[in-house]
Amino acid sequence: MSEIAVVDVPQWQGSGAATARRLRDGARLLAGLVPAAEHLRVDVPAEPGDVLAANVAKVRAALDRARGRLTVTVGGDCGVELAPVAAAVRRHGERLAVVWFDAHGDLNTPESSPSGAFHGMVLRTLLGEGPPALVPDRPLRRDQVVLAGVRALDPAERAYADGLPVVTDAASLLEAVGDADAVYVHIDLDVLDPGVFASVGTPEAGGLTPGQVVDMVTALAGRVEIAGLGITEYEPARPQDQETLAGLVGPVVAACAASVVREVERRAFAAWPAGTVVEEAGWLLRHTPGVGRRRSNSAVPAGEPSIDHLEAFYRARGLPAMVQLGPAHRDLDAALAERGYRKDAPTSVMTALTSDVVDASCTASPAVDLAETPDAWLKIFAELNARADSVEVGEKVISRIATPAAFLSVTRDGRPAGMGLFAADAGWAGVFAMATRPDLRGQGIATAVLGAGARWAAHQGATRLYLQVEDDNDTARRLYARAGFTRSHGYHYRIGQARSGEPASIQR
Repeated sequence: MSEIAVVDVPQWQGSGAATARRLRDGARLLAGLVPAAEHLRVDVPAEPGDVLAANVAKVRAALDRARGRLTVTVGGDCGVELAPVAAAVRRHGERLAVVWFDAHGDLNTPESSPSGAFHGMVLRTLLGEGPPALVPDRPLRRDQVVLAGVRALDPAERAYADGLPVVTDAASLLEAVGDADAVYVHIDLDVLDPGVFASVGTPEAGGLTPGQVVDMVTALAGRVEIAGLGITEYEPARPQDQETLAGLVGPVVAACAASVVREVERRAFAAWPAGTVVEEAGWLLRHTPGVGRRRSNSAVPAGEPSIDHLEAFYRARGLPAMVQLGPAHRDLDAALAERGYRKDAPTSVMTALTSDVVDASCTASPAVDLAETPDAWLKIFAELNARADSVEVGEKVISRIATPAAFLSVTRDGRPAGMGLFAADAGWAGVFAMATRPDLRGQGIATAVLGAGARWAAHQGATRLYLQVEDDNDTARRLYARAGFTRSHGYHYRIGQARSGEPASIQR
C-alpha cells in the first residue's frame, strides 16, 4: 500500500470564475502529478446545483479510506478543503496550525461576499462563520491560521484579517507557525504570480514564484509534521503551466511525506535508546554492548554519510555494519546493495488514532495490569520475549526509556500470558514488545493489552499511536489492522558481510 493517498475532488460549483468547469480537468491533472500514491476519486456531479454539503460527506468518506497516510487533496475549488482541514483539527486539536497559501483570504461570509461564490468563504467557514450546513463541528481559532502570499482582500475581509499573520518567505512562516505540533498546508494555485502561472480563474499580480512556495513548504516540513496537504483551483489553460506544476507538486508532496516519517522515526529512536549514539560522518551510529537487536546496533543516515566510516565504526566493535533505511534513502540503499550489503527485515510502520484503538478494543475481556515503572515487568519481558539477550535488553534499553511509559501485562494461572510496552512523546505513543504466550494466542489478550495501553496513552495526551511490525508477520499485521492501525511507511536494514569473528546475524 502506498504511503500517500490522493483524494481527487473535481468540484467546481464553489467557484465564481466564468471558467470554473475547467477545475474538473485540473483536479485530474493534479492527481496525475502524484503517481506513486493510492488515488481516491470523489464522484462530483458535473452539473451546477447545491451539492457542496453532499460533497463534504463524500470527501470525508474518502479520507476515512486514506486514514493513516499523508493525504493530498486536489481540487477543484477551495471548498474541497472543508473535510480535510476538519479532520486535521479533530486529530491535532489546538496544536494544529493551518497555513493558507492563496492570493485571496477566503474570509468572506455569505453576507459580505461581493460574488456570493463559496470559494471566497472557505477559510471563514472553517473558522466557524459560514453557511450553516458547511461549518465544521470543531472550528479553527484565529490564532491557528497563517496567511501565506495573500494580497487581494475585500474590505470586509481586510477588517476581519487584521491581526492575522501574512507571510511571504520561509523565515517569517516558521516564526508565525511557532510551536505548533502539526500544520495543514493549503495551496490555492492563484498564490502564484500570473507571470509564471496563468491557469487559474482569479489571477492576482504580485504573487509568489513556484520556487518560493517549494522553499516555504520544505522549510515548514523540515521542522513540523505536515498533517495534510491540499492543492486547488487549477484551470488548465496553457501547456507550460502543467510543466510548472510538475516542478512544484513533486517537491512539495515529497517534503510533506518526509515530515510524517521523520516525526515518527524521531520518537521511535528516542523510545528505544541505544547504549551509545555517536553522530559523525553523516551518521547516527548506535551500539549497545551485549544486546543483539538490530535497532540497538545499526546506523541511521543523518547527512552525507561515509560508508567507509560506518564500516570502521562497527568493525572496531566486532560487528557487521548495519544501516536502517527509510523511504528517503533510496540512493543510499542502492549504493549499499551495490557494495554487497544484503537487505534484511523489511518492516512496516503502522499508525492509528488512539481513539480508534480504544473503540476497537472496548469488548476485550482479560484484565490488564499496568505499571509506570519497569521493575517487576522486566521479568515478564524476559519470559515472554525468550531470547538470549532479553535480560540485557531490559537492563540496557527498557530501563533507560526517558519518556513516560506504561508496562502492561496479563496473567493466567499465575504465569505471564501477554505483555506490551507503550512510550508517550509529544502527542504520540509508540507500541513495543507486544507478545502473547503461544498456547494462549487467539483469546483476545493482545487486543486487551492494546486497549489498555491506548487508554493510558490518551491520558498522556497522545492522540496517535505508532508501532513497527516485520512484513512477514501476517498474524500481527492482521491483529493491528483490526485494532485500527494502517501502514504509514516502511523501512528495512542493509547488513554488510560479516568478517571473521563477527556474528552472522543480529535479531530485531
